Amino acid sequence: MLRIIAIFCALIFLPCHAELLINDAVLRLLPPGVPNTSAYIELVNTGDKPEVVVSVTTDIARSVEIHNHVMDGETMHMERQEELTVAPGASVKLMPGGLHLMVFGLNQALTGGQAVRFYLTTKTGLVMPFDAIVVRP
Repeated sequence: MLRIIAIFCALIFLPCHAELLINDAVLRLLPPGVPNTSAYIELVNTGDKPEVVVSVTTDIARSVEIHNHVMDGETMHMERQEELTVAPGASVKLMPGGLHLMVFGLNQALTGGQAVRFYLTTKTGLVMPFDAIVVRP
């Protein structure tokens, strides 16, 4: 009987298994009164199909956007990315000077060590909550 229950549970929960992992999530602590900051994470695709991130949200800010630093001649600027694809079996590290999450319009003060809840949404509609730890740059 236990074996039947275990097989039943595996069949029900198997499709819910996320093939996109979120590691090392941090949120940059800036001086009080600065309304925008950035967050960094590592995305790991353990599946055999591309995973496409289409949005990230949090309750502590007005909006979150995926950005990348891009060179335009001799000038570097940030450019919003509409989505971020993680190839099968690959990882993408969002970090300073490259891909990152811009957090706009903070609606509360941050403190070092605080855990802030974010929600990542994929193109397939999967919503993945994760906590980013507030750290000093």
